[in-house]
Amino acid sequence: MSRALPGVLKSQPRARQQTARKVQSSIHGWIMILPALVFLTLFVFIPMAYVVYLSMFQSNFLTPTMRFVGWENYYHLLTAPDFGQALTNTVGLAAGMVFLSLPLALALAILVNMRLSGTSVYRTVLFGPYVIPLVGSGLMFTLLFNTDGGLVNRIVEIFGGHPIDWLGGGQSALLSVLILSIWQYTGYYMLVFLAGLQNVPQHLKESCRVDGGGLWSTLRHVTLPALAPSLFFAIVVCLIQTFQTFDQVYVMTGGGPDGASTTLAYYIFEKGFQMYDIGTSSAASVVLFAMLALLTWLQVSFSNRWVGDES
Repeated sequence: MSRALPGVLKSQPRARQQTARKVQSSIHGWIMILPALVFLTLFVFIPMAYVVYLSMFQSNFLTPTMRFVGWENYYHLLTAPDFGQALTNTVGLAAGMVFLSLPLALALAILVNMRLSGTSVYRTVLFGPYVIPLVGSGLMFTLLFNTDGGLVNRIVEIFGGHPIDWLGGGQSALLSVLILSIWQYTGYYMLVFLAGLQNVPQHLKESCRVDGGGLWSTLRHVTLPALAPSLFFAIVVCLIQTFQTFDQVYVMTGGGPDGASTTLAYYIFEKGFQMYDIGTSSAASVVLFAMLALLTWLQVSFSNRWVGDES
């Protein structure tokens, strides 16, 4: 017993030193993230909490009084036809972007990834629309879709058709916003897929060709499985960007006609800054945030089933 005592006494200073190192390392880590944590707290967490607080009240910019209504604003959203229409429009835009823009971006990435002359020029041209401000793109497409003298209607007339009210029609207005979004974001998703294509192991493609696999077989059994992480990232970003669609609608259609092109983001703006209904606007913001959080969580939860380890 007495022989073991010196060993125990020697181990205690070592344990204390290790604990002190861990505490010191933890303090250094907190100091490093403190500026970002303060920034997020002041400009993200506190405003988010304040929006949740406002969603429980009936208030507007015109009267300073606020009346507590609890969950009434959320119940109003669930029963309001205009909110349901905005949600339907947003889901339709998201579906169009996922099933049209992403496949187009993948096809362009495969073409650009081929060893052809001038590929760097093609990449720049295809990525160019993404760096143009959405307001500028919206103004440009407003001129293109103009009923009187717009380039699109001129082309329609050349082929014997009649001019279409693209921005004023009940179905064509949302389609116009979708066309602009596809043109704006496809180049960005193309670069995401291109980065993934350049990381596909070349020996796997060669093995597939040796086994008699053609272009489609190589794409299906080698390229797409290796692109799973890039596909997952692109889908998540695409859905988040689409659910936040605002600039295109604000510039091109103003949410019309009769809410046919109103998205959730534009609905929040309309309720809060045009109708001054701060409670409903805040509740819609909370619902939009909850939907995006739930959607992202579901995608991350199910990603392990189809996003494989590259190794």
